[in-house]
Amino acid sequence: MEIGCGARVRDFDGRRYFYFWHYERTNGRSARHEDYVGRVESDRAKQELLRRIAAYHRRAEQEFARRRAKIQQAIASATADGRHTDT
Repeated sequence: MEIGCGARVRDFDGRRYFYFWHYERTNGRSARHEDYVGRVESDRAKQELLRRIAAYHRRAEQEFARRRAKIQQAIASATADGRHTDT
């Protein structure tokens, strides 16, 4: 599993554009995707880029919390009944 996201600036015909890159699971594999956001000079594009990065981080934090809770529950169950468990 790969987790990450960021911003990239691409130049086309003398103009600069923001792209938001991020990892997605596709067919059981992590793949890097890039989404066009807008021109570098655009205030709207800058705000949208920051919004997408913050949203990605929120989702990643929620996923980590879910996985951590699952592991803690497995450890607690194994400790209570003496079983061995893989997480």
